[in-house]
Amino acid sequence: MLPASEIGLRLGVAAAGVGSVVLAGHADDPVTGSLAVLSAVVFLGPLVVLLVADVREWRGHRAPEPDPTGRPRAAEWIFVVVFDGVLACFGYAGVLDLRRGGSGELLVTALMVGVVVLFLNIEFLGRWWRHRRTRG
Repeated sequence: MLPASEIGLRLGVAAAGVGSVVLAGHADDPVTGSLAVLSAVVFLGPLVVLLVADVREWRGHRAPEPDPTGRPRAAEWIFVVVFDGVLACFGYAGVLDLRRGGSGELLVTALMVGVVVLFLNIEFLGRWWRHRRTRG
């Protein structure tokens, strides 16, 4: 059985994802609608992965053992590609907002999040590169 904190985490992420979907459906502005869809992907994507892992665990499947060389698994590659794509879309939306006469807060936010994601990508790619060097 999951602890209450993990159940709360899943419910909170689900609420944020559903809220983003509702916002996307009611948005009059195309930029706001596309950002709401991207937010829904950010929240609902990992939620689906968590729920699939929970179901697999309840059915008796164990999580796969990590590769001792640090090789990233396929699921990690999918997360990196999806989140980098979402971040690029947020940056593009920030540029569009700035061109329309916006304040630029969206672009600044995308750049600040981009710095954090850059460090995570460097660590991820470093593990992949170390694995390639030890393999070959």
